[in-house]
Formats: sequence, structure tokens, C-alpha cells
Amino acid sequence: MRLPLVMPVRIATILLTAATALCAGDFFEQFWPEADIYVRTGRDSRLFFLASANRTQETGRSDGQWGAHMDFFLAPLFKDRAARHSEIAPDKFLMIRAGYLYNKTAATSSKPASVENIGVIEATPRYYLPAKVLLSNRNRGELGFVKGDFQPKYRNRLKLERTSRLQKEWSLTPYAYAEVFYDWRYDGFTRQRYAAGNVLEFNKRVALDTYYLRQEDSRAKVRGLNVIGMTIELYLR
Repeated sequence: MRLPLVMPVRIATILLTAATALCAGDFFEQFWPEADIYVRTGRDSRLFFLASANRTQETGRSDGQWGAHMDFFLAPLFKDRAARHSEIAPDKFLMIRAGYLYNKTAATSSKPASVENIGVIEATPRYYLPAKVLLSNRNRGELGFVKGDFQPKYRNRLKLERTSRLQKEWSLTPYAYAEVFYDWRYDGFTRQRYAAGNVLEFNKRVALDTYYLRQEDSRAKVRGLNVIGMTIELYLR
């Protein structure tokens, strides 16, 4: 049964309202909205564009980020275990990503606004575990430049997910991940993230990712951060 486009729009509106209400409380310090667009360019490649923001409850300011990437995929490791829609997450053994991010941080009473230009390179191998659980290990290098200063970082993320198809065009994918950040400015791991969420896919062209994230940072003024996030994903042929 094909569901009209108005249904996902209503779902997104309801969840966005709920996220805003939660962030108005005392537990969540930030709300991270994001929009992702994927454009398929070949059997094993696609373009990826993103726009995101970090809305801080305490100060009311918003930081923004925009980016463009190119993704390349290798052949599936186990073809008989591929369960997700190919447009949503190609079930390939290895994904290579290269791209660019523009990150702007708003000014505060103690800090001026700053702009960071970041070159991104990623390699993400994927492995199928029993019960169709997918394990991915993303290795990401960020070559950042702030006011001419080179600030490289390395990020490693381990993620577990499993897709359950509800109908022909609907599926749910709960997931959890842990991520660590290595910053060469301090010669050590300075940040950790732990997240759990769920991706709702509908109409094979739209997905909605909602999640809770805990961030711990040994170098930031705020050492611990609770975040609620929402990402709308659009997949174009």
C-alpha cells in the first residue's frame, strides 16, 4: 500500500514539535536538526549533501554546518544477508567518503564567531553479525583550518544496527554507537559520544532519524552534554 507524502510530513512535524518541547526542559542542553540529501550517480557511488545546526538552550545561539561529499562503495560481503533498501544504505563491505565541510560557530560573550574549513576522508568497513545485525566501524579524518591554523582530528565510531521491515515501503532501524575523537592539538583523545536512535524509512525516498546523544569533552568548558537530534534524509535517483 502506497502512503501519501502528507503522512511523512505529519510525522516529521509531530516529532519536531516533541523535540522542541523536550529541549525546553532541564535535561537536554542542545537540539541538533539536520537535513541530508543523497543523489545516486552510479551503481556504486553517490553525492551526499548536508546542512545542520546546533541549537544551544542556555545561550539561545545556533551553530551551523554545511557540506558536500562523494561516496564510493565496494561489493557486498554477504549478498544473502542484505536487508536494507539500496538507496537508504547500500549493503556494501566498504564505503569510502571524501568531502568538504564549512563550520561556523556563533559568537558568545566570551568568544568571537569563528569559521572552520574542513576536508573530510572516511573509510567504513561493515560486517554482518548473527541475527542480521550490522556492525560498522567508521574511521574519519578531519583536516580543519581555523584562521589559517591547521587543526587535524581523527574520529572512530563503532555502530550496531538492525533493520525490521514493516511493510513493502516502511522499515525501522534501531541503532546504537560509541565514538571517540583524537585531537592533535592536545595529543590525545578529548571527546567521546554515545548515542542511541531509530531510523524510520518510508516510500523508499525519505527517512527520519531521531536519537539521543551523550557527549563528554575533557577540553570544553561544558564537560558533559545531553543532545536530542533529528535528521531528515532524502534519497534522489
